Amino acid sequence: MVKWKLGLLFVFIIILFETNAQNYPQNYFRYPLDSLPNLVSPFGGLRDNHFHSGMDLRTNQQEGLPVFASADGYISRIKIQSIGYGKAIYIDHPNGYTTVYGHLQKYSGKIAQWIHNYQYKNQTFEFDYVFEKPILLVKKGDTIGLSGNSGGSSGPHVHFEIRNTKSEKIINPTLFGIIPFDTINPTIKKVFIYKYVNDGLLLKKELKIDQTHISKLKEFTNVFIYNKQTELEEDQYGFGIEAIDFIHNQEDEKGIYEYSLKHKGKLVFKHTLNQFAFNESKYINAHIDFPFYKTEKFRIQKCFIDDGNEFSTYETNIEKGKIYLTEKSIDTLIFQVIDNNKNFFVLYLPIKVLNKKTDIQKVSYLKSLKGIKAFYPLTKNTIKTKDFSFELEEKSLYDTVYYKYDILPKPLKAFSKTYKIFNQTAPIHKAADISIKPVKVKSDLESKLLLAYYFTDEKNYKSAGGNFDGGVVKGKASNFGHYFITIDTVAPIIKQIFLNTEEAINDSLHYYFEIKDNFSGIGKYEGFLNNEWILLDFDAKSNLLTYHFDEVWKKQVADNKDSKLNNTAIIKPEVLIRVTDKKGNVAEKSFEMPITF
Repeated sequence: MVKWKLGLLFVFIIILFETNAQNYPQNYFRYPLDSLPNLVSPFGGLRDNHFHSGMDLRTNQQEGLPVFASADGYISRIKIQSIGYGKAIYIDHPNGYTTVYGHLQKYSGKIAQWIHNYQYKNQTFEFDYVFEKPILLVKKGDTIGLSGNSGGSSGPHVHFEIRNTKSEKIINPTLFGIIPFDTINPTIKKVFIYKYVNDGLLLKKELKIDQTHISKLKEFTNVFIYNKQTELEEDQYGFGIEAIDFIHNQEDEKGIYEYSLKHKGKLVFKHTLNQFAFNESKYINAHIDFPFYKTEKFRIQKCFIDDGNEFSTYETNIEKGKIYLTEKSIDTLIFQVIDNNKNFFVLYLPIKVLNKKTDIQKVSYLKSLKGIKAFYPLTKNTIKTKDFSFELEEKSLYDTVYYKYDILPKPLKAFSKTYKIFNQTAPIHKAADISIKPVKVKSDLESKLLLAYYFTDEKNYKSAGGNFDGGVVKGKASNFGHYFITIDTVAPIIKQIFLNTEEAINDSLHYYFEIKDNFSGIGKYEGFLNNEWILLDFDAKSNLLTYHFDEVWKKQVADNKDSKLNNTAIIKPEVLIRVTDKKGNVAEKSFEMPITF
């Protein structure tokens, strides 16, 4: 018993030393808000289709808080879009790092003026401009904008990143000392045990980790042992965990910074969220048990690596985290979870290995796969017929994917048969090239053709985009599903709206319009005040176009003041909104506005 506890102490000391991060400059970057660090979401949080690439900073559901430059530097990039980061700003710093600030409400001072001039010069709201040389310089603590809810934000907050300027890899801001006060240990809620089969894996056991199932070791306040030996037959296994961190309180669950698995004292697997590249972010679909998430709606993080998973945050043994448990042995697995403040949770899981025997579940699983078609990772996969083509590149899949392929009758109002390449729970890393040959389509409608797809409900189909080219409709397939050709000849809808908020009711400095499209999506939008182009701010998540009264409006006011003085006709303000969808369907609507001057 004494030896066992000394061994545990040795492991515990190793844990602390292993979690030391690389040397990053401390106190160089300031927190970009006028408050103590408070996170909505930490770096690397688990999201749909991606790891969170920065920190989301809490603004208490408010917009309009000043956002400050984290250090001296110059504006290297400004990107404005109706989705994504919305109104974003990038600052390069002389120490080789770049900071990013997203979802802003507006920009400040000379930055705002430069942007406004650029938008009018190029007659565009959305743009992505990279500065070739320093023009807009900032000092640490300068106000660069106000916090907001622009782009794909689901609520007011500031998205903040620190990147390596040269490699553009995103780095965990806590490594630079931008970290909230936190003394709460993370925890493991469940352990999952998978058995490997010829292709794919089979979930065998789910172990609940709470106070009724584990015992605390007296010498350590956060080291636990599972109370019962887990019996497993001799075979190859993989393990996964459901783990959470707490930062501000024990009801505020967050993603974890690091977790690892050891077997017989040796590291089998470790995942540490220090940095990653943007093109790696979608590997989250291989990092978690994706099929389980699609059906059960929570994420198991694997302690092993699929063949097609190239996420750079891992450290593993030669078997990539897979463990072969040998007959008649007593094994112990050690799971460790660590947060950015080195608060930790350690779980010892005793394993009793039994003689190998026929696994009925495994036999049944393998039997169910007989005769089913499969795509394989690390190779090109293609389905090609006279009227249909589906091509996956070498790195499109993480693991073997079993799928059902069939050709179904033409849906109502469709221009092709339906091609079924279906696996409801398999992710695609890089979209497949897909093409379908249309039937019975007039030449003047070819430009309106596009692909549609659905999973199980034919009536609930969505746009997959694509264009008619060389006798077929070509596009990208980001999901396995049912694909066919449809048409979009319907123009978008435009209407003026009046926001039902106290601020908007008393607002005489804006016009608001709602724009919607029925299928292919909004492609372009523009507005004119008495035939002069005006800048419209578009928020895609609310379908809201906003005109903030600016110099075009002021010029109209001045002209009408002159008309009053000269006793000539006043020109009523008329706004024309023109919206084009992604298939070239155009809607125009004029609005005669009330005279407010």
